[in-house]
Amino acid sequence: MWILGVDENGMGPQFGPLVATAVAIEPDHYDPAVWRARGERLGITDSKQSSGAGRMARAESFALALVERVFGEAPATADALLDRLVSAGAAGLRASCGCRSASAPAVDQCFGVDVRLPAFGGDVDEGRRWLRALEAEAPLRVRWVRSDLACAARLNRALEEGRNKLRVDLGLFEGLVLAARAHAGADLRAICGMVGGIRDYTKYLGRLAAVPARTTGTDRRRRRYVVEMVGEVAFEVKADAAHLPVAMASMVGKYVRELEVERINRFYRAYLPHLPRASGYHDPVSDRFVRETAGVRERLGVPPECFLRR
Repeated sequence: MWILGVDENGMGPQFGPLVATAVAIEPDHYDPAVWRARGERLGITDSKQSSGAGRMARAESFALALVERVFGEAPATADALLDRLVSAGAAGLRASCGCRSASAPAVDQCFGVDVRLPAFGGDVDEGRRWLRALEAEAPLRVRWVRSDLACAARLNRALEEGRNKLRVDLGLFEGLVLAARAHAGADLRAICGMVGGIRDYTKYLGRLAAVPARTTGTDRRRRRYVVEMVGEVAFEVKADAAHLPVAMASMVGKYVRELEVERINRFYRAYLPHLPRASGYHDPVSDRFVRETAGVRERLGVPPECFLRR
């Protein structure tokens, strides 16, 4: 059975996308504690531990090797990475941009600057070695990896329609679980990071809620459901620290988000070269980036709702 790990990156920033990612592994036997320990020995763990600010090389090395393992080739650019990981591909993301402005820069700020990979000092050969070492300890096959993105415009539009970012995030999760199930051709076990403070997911699930589900077990840290024609779907607190496939998804998703924020940085630093690189989170450097790019965004016709999250 496939064990699918699903996690999000970028829930709380000022700008940059919310990214959801899923990674499927097929082990001979899945013992969470055993596989977590194997991953930790190789530095394959929760992205908050392995891939913090200024430490993206490990996540980049691992993500490129993982994508190569699944698709047969390591991507050479950020667009090529999106073409593999996102069902719509880079062109589809541009075409479906949530910005209501007719201004090309509103799209270009996110997708106009392609980035050569590796971009953060990563080394795909190192990533390959980690994957081989992980697989050498016990039978394990990496089967599938995908991501999906929600930009500031998409999040803001959803909020106008009465759906907050937790509901958007959960919708991304559902889409990835259903896509994995379709690709697997058989029921799977999905382990998802807990979304916000939600505890009763039957009230919030959309596409999965259309299929009768029953709770098989609950506690304060975990909610588990059996979903017909999907398999088991669980939501766990700190799942990325407890489950190897969720940690893998966390690292890949962190890399995808950082690349997209890097594109935004490069787009605006072409006009304001003195600006330091901003993370997009609520910190002094990002605050400065928001303030000092305001004039450029106004001149280019980029609406605030296409850059800043509400």
